[in-house]
Amino acid sequence: MKISEFTKEMMDENSFIDLAYMALSEKGKEVNLYDLIDEFKTIGGYSDEEVETRVVQFYTDLNTDGRFLSTGEYMWGLRDWYSVDDIEEKIAPTVQKFDILDEEDEDSPKIALLGEDEVEDELDLMASEEDEENVDSEDEEVEDELEEAGLVVEEDEEFENEDDEYEDNEEEV
Repeated sequence: MKISEFTKEMMDENSFIDLAYMALSEKGKEVNLYDLIDEFKTIGGYSDEEVETRVVQFYTDLNTDGRFLSTGEYMWGLRDWYSVDDIEEKIAPTVQKFDILDEEDEDSPKIALLGEDEVEDELDLMASEEDEENVDSEDEEVEDELEEAGLVVEEDEEFENEDDEYEDNEEEV
């Protein structure tokens, strides 16, 4: 009997994982997980809430049941359909390979050792005395641009008073 001919009672008697096995066996091709769930929902006449309570267990079962194979983003098939080589291709994780360097390789200008670029980036961020001298002139340039644009920036009195208090505290220390 085809799964599409099941009654609600027959759907209720079976777990989604068993229904998935039957459905995939009938179709003979990979199926999107959400299409499969929608099919079960339609055949069984389930509400969204009823499906949601079963989907968590279903997804766990798909991942742990050796009969099924994830073949891509939300796509599932039966493991029996694939050869060992196909399975390795479909489920092989992307592995980053690193070559082991000899002492001679370390001097090559084309090779950056792990972490080297991060150190250089950090060195670029360190402030120099020149940077500190340029701050005042940059502030003046910004103020000039604001004045030319006709924008007025007023300092908040609350912050001015805090600055005064901070300066007073520094003098006491």
